[in-house]
Amino acid sequence: LAFAQNVDKLDALKPAIERIAARHVQTHIKPDHYPAVANALLPAIRDVLGEAATDDILNAWGEAYWFLADILINREVELYEGQVA
Repeated sequence: LAFAQNVDKLDALKPAIERIAARHVQTHIKPDHYPAVANALLPAIRDVLGEAATDDILNAWGEAYWFLADILINREVELYEGQVA
């Protein structure tokens, strides 16, 4: 929810992004895991929203998910590379 409320204020999300990325690296989450999450998350959103889950809403959630996923993936790559150095 914080992401949806602050999508246009990414500085407010930086601490959370750092915590999440660090935890993902700690638990060996890799970029190729993100599509599996999207494949589960978007149908779950559809189930929760029911009839309110229009194509536009689901597309917006998909775009938001991948926007955040790309940020996390890039940060996690940096953290993984830092472990090797």
